[in-house]
Amino acid sequence: MSPRSDWLQTNDDKRLAAESTAATDSLTETVGRWLWVSGYQGLAQVFLLSAPVLWLVFRSPQSGTVVKPLALVLVVSTPLVVGAFRQGHLSTGRSWPAITSDRLSFAGGYWSVFRRGVLLNHVLGVAVFGGGGVGLFAGSLGVAVAVGLLLVGGGVALVPWLTPETPRATLGRVGYALAALSLAFVVGGPLSGNPRFRTAPAAFALLVFVSVVDLRPWRVLGAVRR
Repeated sequence: MSPRSDWLQTNDDKRLAAESTAATDSLTETVGRWLWVSGYQGLAQVFLLSAPVLWLVFRSPQSGTVVKPLALVLVVSTPLVVGAFRQGHLSTGRSWPAITSDRLSFAGGYWSVFRRGVLLNHVLGVAVFGGGGVGLFAGSLGVAVAVGLLLVGGGVALVPWLTPETPRATLGRVGYALAALSLAFVVGGPLSGNPRFRTAPAAFALLVFVSVVDLRPWRVLGAVRR
């Protein structure tokens, strides 16, 4: 091989090495950004906004040894899914409805925070009690985790579609709320009357209350009266 061929080969190797390094740096930056968004924004949303359903999970007498460990797994994994949708790594055809300071400055901005909280409560409620119910039936925590993760992914994917103030989205929120509350009632047993779990009925009542407030049925009644 001629000296010139060696020089060309060396330059090609350098170019390929540079491209490989750039690709690695880009991947590292993407993963780092996803983890930062998941931790800084997704984790805060999940822990703060979904407090009612987490209270219900840990104070329900029938949660047992499957539902509560499952809840811990889903509380950690849900922010990662939220971060993936927020960053655009996952999508269901509609962009993630990010809550920004600019959005909060408009009328109804803080209502969007409340709605996000209600939806996250329902996402975790369906995933925890749905996955927990399957896990209790199968007698396996692994099955509960697998089902719960699938339900979390599906629930978070629905958030962009259930957020708008449209008749179709409202109907979807009604159905999702009924599913979450029904699973919580059947699997968690908050109204069993067990004196060791005196706050479980209050937690369930709070979840029902925020669900009703989010749907704002008084707007429908006002429109009918007109």
